Amino acid sequence: MVSLPPEIVRNHSETLSPKQGWREVLVQSNKEMIQEMLASAASGQTARSIDDIAIAVAEKMMSTGIATQLLEESSGALSPMVKYASTETAEKGPQLTDIQAAHWDIWSGKVDDASKVDQLLEQRKLSKSSPHGGSNEMLVLVEEGDCPDHGSCTSEEERNRMQAGLELRTTTQQYTWMRWKEKPTSVLLVAKQGDVEVTRRLRDIASWVDSQGCFVILEPDLWAEVQGKPPPEFSPPKRKQTKEASNKWRWGDGQGLVPGFAERVRTWTPGKDKLEESIDLVVCVGGDGTLCWASGLFSRAMPPVISFAAGSLGFLTPFPVSDWLKVLMPVLGAKCEVHPLQVACRMRFQMRLTRQDEETPEDPKPIPVQAMNEVLVHRGSSPYLVKLEVFVNDKLVTMVQGDGLIIATPTGSTAYSLAAGGSMMHPAVPGIILTPVCPHSLSFRPVVLPDSAVVKVQVPLSSRSSRVMVAVDGKDRIELKRGDFIEVEVSQYPIPTVCKSSVTADWFRSVNEALQWNLRLEQKKA
Repeated sequence: MVSLPPEIVRNHSETLSPKQGWREVLVQSNKEMIQEMLASAASGQTARSIDDIAIAVAEKMMSTGIATQLLEESSGALSPMVKYASTETAEKGPQLTDIQAAHWDIWSGKVDDASKVDQLLEQRKLSKSSPHGGSNEMLVLVEEGDCPDHGSCTSEEERNRMQAGLELRTTTQQYTWMRWKEKPTSVLLVAKQGDVEVTRRLRDIASWVDSQGCFVILEPDLWAEVQGKPPPEFSPPKRKQTKEASNKWRWGDGQGLVPGFAERVRTWTPGKDKLEESIDLVVCVGGDGTLCWASGLFSRAMPPVISFAAGSLGFLTPFPVSDWLKVLMPVLGAKCEVHPLQVACRMRFQMRLTRQDEETPEDPKPIPVQAMNEVLVHRGSSPYLVKLEVFVNDKLVTMVQGDGLIIATPTGSTAYSLAAGGSMMHPAVPGIILTPVCPHSLSFRPVVLPDSAVVKVQVPLSSRSSRVMVAVDGKDRIELKRGDFIEVEVSQYPIPTVCKSSVTADWFRSVNEALQWNLRLEQKKA
């Protein structure tokens, strides 16, 4: 057994903190390693390998009294902030009620304006600040006790709702910054399925985030795969199924992960947990579809998102997946300080549905689906052209006859809308794009509406097609019949995506690299 120096024994008797104790163990381990290597070289015998010496020293150090006590006190947890989730009761009711998302501020202008935000919050005792309107001045959106939608928020539930996630009434600011009040401690990891390389990166990221004392939260299906269990019945709407449906991510075993990772990793119960109140940061590993999928997990406010490119296009994923540690270390590192991050507040849509054969409610509730790219009204499998009446702010503006109509956000302007002939739009432009799909007309051009517009699309009673489909971000959601209509408007819950350089620089980089915009050989000199 290794004999500890007197000063270590003395300090140990005086009750070392866990940090001091592990430091002393590491110091003594390094000393033992050097002594073993010198002794092996001086013995004249066959030199032992570095691995053999390291394993021997590790076994000696693990048997010391201080190491044994530290392991017993930690009970396998890497940080006092980390709590174990009971696997026996994990699938019963809400699972994230013990995790509270950190508050954060958001402002427009320059990064140095953070000091002005602090002064403003101190003077008015606000829970949040946010840009509002078209000027560069910082204006208050939410004041303690005030709620834009409900007047005075007096209940604890309403106050908590206002403190979670992000609520903006416009996305017109060119430069928007955010900063957590304290270091974020809960991270949702969302990754592309079925890609071995992506899963390998995901394992590395998850293990590192866990080692920094943060809660790692995974989708229910992935959490079940990590636990070696079948997917829970309450999983979110299924993604496209693969042949290996029970092993979608190909997670593998626990080799290479930090000890106790499977016991500490968390998940949620759809419909019961409020993700926006428990998650500080979303980390996406994949392509644009992965970010779109992550957006669909949040029907209300959404925390900041860092997207790593590991897909086929990567238009919305500015960070290379190989740089994940360099990107996440300043944000989640155990010793990092909280710094402002520039974000792009990407517009989302909310939608309402009214049926012709039902009593029309005075104020139909929004469908709990947020559209990041577009809402598509199309003919589906019908052989007939679709016939649609389009209203803007309750005024009939046109009749669509063709394969369908795309209502796109600025983010979605480079997706299906672009393929259908729509214009590209900078994500900071507050506009709504109407793009026809194969219109039976030579004069129907795409148009851009202000973000204050409410677009109503109705299937007229005179339509030949009795069935019209509505797809949100590429997934069919609703079937409309004659007389039914939907109303689409800008949601107050945008997606705050973290920028690599700036909103404009990232956008033009994607346009040039992913879409090869306006690239041609230069002319030679005359």
